[in-house]
Amino acid sequence: MKFPIGIQTFEKIIEGGYVYVDKTDLVYKLVSSGEYYFLSRPRRFGKSLLTTTLEAYFHGRKELFKGLAIDSLETEWIEYPVFHLDFSGADYTKNTALPNRLNSVLDQWENIYGRIESEKEIGDRFYGVISRAREKIGRKVVILIDEYDKPLTDTIGLAEIQDENRALLQSLYSIFKRGDSHIKFTFLTGVTRYGKLGIFSAANNLQDISTSKKYASICGISENELRTCFDDEIKKFAEDDNVSVDEMYGLLKKKYDGYHFSEKSEDIYNPFSLLNALSEKQLRNYWFATGTPTYLARILKKQSYDLTTFNKEIVSTAEGIASFGNGEDNIVAALYQSGYLTIKSYEDDIYKLGFPNEEVADGFVRYLAIEFAGKSMNEWDTDIYTLKQHIRNDDVDSFMTQMQLIMSEVPFESNEVKLIEANFRNLLYLMIRATGFNVTVERPVLSGRIDVFFETNNCVYIIECKRDGSAQEALAQIDEKRYAKKISAPGKTVVKIGANFSTTEKNLTEWMVG
Repeated sequence: MKFPIGIQTFEKIIEGGYVYVDKTDLVYKLVSSGEYYFLSRPRRFGKSLLTTTLEAYFHGRKELFKGLAIDSLETEWIEYPVFHLDFSGADYTKNTALPNRLNSVLDQWENIYGRIESEKEIGDRFYGVISRAREKIGRKVVILIDEYDKPLTDTIGLAEIQDENRALLQSLYSIFKRGDSHIKFTFLTGVTRYGKLGIFSAANNLQDISTSKKYASICGISENELRTCFDDEIKKFAEDDNVSVDEMYGLLKKKYDGYHFSEKSEDIYNPFSLLNALSEKQLRNYWFATGTPTYLARILKKQSYDLTTFNKEIVSTAEGIASFGNGEDNIVAALYQSGYLTIKSYEDDIYKLGFPNEEVADGFVRYLAIEFAGKSMNEWDTDIYTLKQHIRNDDVDSFMTQMQLIMSEVPFESNEVKLIEANFRNLLYLMIRATGFNVTVERPVLSGRIDVFFETNNCVYIIECKRDGSAQEALAQIDEKRYAKKISAPGKTVVKIGANFSTTEKNLTEWMVG
């Protein structure tokens, strides 16, 4: 079986004989039910493949769809002029990047359909070219825009450039209303939905199908598609790993499944990771290996957001996960739309969100830890390996010293006490979590909350942290609150650690063991 790893073009997949999970019944439903659509999905989830499938369909490429679901549904196969704009492959942090990309694309289209010199602005040029295309071809046009949001997410934290990019995009997308009489179909896709940054005010006739039950599986791979299309490969995988076929299905589900894009969505697998795993016959974190958007770390580091909440279900509303914007402070929406959180349950108009699977949970912690620590991947892995060995050996002074050493090299970017304390708490959690030991922060007991709690094979650790205080005070609080008495740990030694963090030195300064 040929796996289309990294191939995002429908034509190339079909002509190259690669395996294709047939989504064309949903493509037909899409094009026959409406005209203006927006779809948000995480990166590497098949958005570009869907866009190029639509492009092939509207070009009337009937031969590419032979034997697929749409082959028996479509009877006309009319060719339309298609304007496909892909914003990937460029760095928009320079103020010339977006104008250059738009001018280049418009020049190409104007070479085909002509240009009028009085058309100077981006919106005017786009309107002019689609109107002339309709006149020349005699049919309405199709507009497909992939990664529409990249010029905005690239420039988070660069307000002036982002404002310039937003203004250009507003001019471009205003064509959806202005040129309605010339447009047959429009499809806009990206990772985030910038609902409050003005983009969709310029294109408010778009139907957002991101959380539509009908189109929940239009990208990604469902359980039924997995078993129908890849059963033979999974049998080979199971044989290679010396496990049963049922066990292998379970391992794949635990590692890559669990995405839900509506309140009643079936489970959806991450297609990029799943195809890589089946091709390589290895259960690895493929999605994270391709890189994580840097804007997520930038947002989290500049807020006093408690990362330990990701261990629990996060509550949100439909509006809360729908739009990223309003100063870019809706981190829950950003994480949901980026694929790091997904819908776990839905009740009384409330969504409960959490990590979709093991790959995301483990990879996200590792990514954030590296970003917060300001280290390279190799440096971080070396530090955490050493920390893990000390914790595994229950060598308290050594693992506390190792955490102190790691923190001493962290570039705390703010002098705000609240933010320093939040980043310290997050780093403490990330360091222990990265070693693979199950750690909880603010663990509730009858007499209060334990700051940090984790277990090894032989010991249970209770860590109380003071800010700009003393380790003795912290240790005394453990005894006063009788935290150790509230912990059930048969056969294990309870180790009490009082620690102090200095906001001046921005590090652990002392600890005591009780």
